[in-house]
Amino acid sequence: MIISRCRVRISLIGILFNLIFFISAGTAGDILDNLHQDTKHFLRVGIGLAKAPLYWQASDWTYAGVTIGATGGLFFIDKSGRSFALHNQNNLNDHLFRIDRYYGNPNTILLPTAVYLTGWLAGNGKLRHTGLQALEALIYAGGFSAIIKGLLGRRRPYAGDSNLYFKPFHYSDFDYRSLPSGHATVAVTVATVFAHAVDNKIWKIFWYGTAGWVAASRIYHNKHWLSDVFLGSAIGYGIGSFIVNFDTVGKNRSDFLNLQLNPLTNRIGICFSIP
Repeated sequence: MIISRCRVRISLIGILFNLIFFISAGTAGDILDNLHQDTKHFLRVGIGLAKAPLYWQASDWTYAGVTIGATGGLFFIDKSGRSFALHNQNNLNDHLFRIDRYYGNPNTILLPTAVYLTGWLAGNGKLRHTGLQALEALIYAGGFSAIIKGLLGRRRPYAGDSNLYFKPFHYSDFDYRSLPSGHATVAVTVATVFAHAVDNKIWKIFWYGTAGWVAASRIYHNKHWLSDVFLGSAIGYGIGSFIVNFDTVGKNRSDFLNLQLNPLTNRIGICFSIP
């Protein structure tokens, strides 16, 4: 745990130095323009996600229906999945499934942040936009997953044998925040963005394989049921896919937002308007 915290601090220090270098190297106009464009994009994506069900087509409703139906169906084999994982715990697997300590948790935000700042510093628009999309996916998918967790209040497998025990609207108790898996949501949504960024099968297998590894680790550690990680993965993939396609498909669904960043004395003013 101490080593993990040290790594996080080192990563944060590295990102901070990059940001300081960027601010010192770039002009105020460039910084403000980039900040304006990226903030507007972030907000448009959020609005687009909120309005997305209003524009769903048959394929979208099918995806949602299959996801809900499959999640319910997996309830019947949740206990079998848990038993399989617990009966295969050993020293080798303990090391293999430590990945959820580093990826899928809140520390994951360091990865897209580093990609975003690297793209900004290098003047690489595609890399910067990929980092921005990954940040958007992580924040929106992670936030949505957290809301559903509290609403459903499903008990975690280590807290009891029944996979059908729920305490709805239970946001404060970690033991009742099982469905969906937040680790699976975050890992898959970030993987979806990065996998889409490069048209290479090996690249895509790496990202989706890593996300699946994280999801499996949550079952192995008895933190989630199989249905938890399935629903989390489906949410992550759905939101990640929406975001990577937003600029070509969903942008018009949030065009009513007009954002301006206006430089003022010793501060920046943010102005919203609805035409």
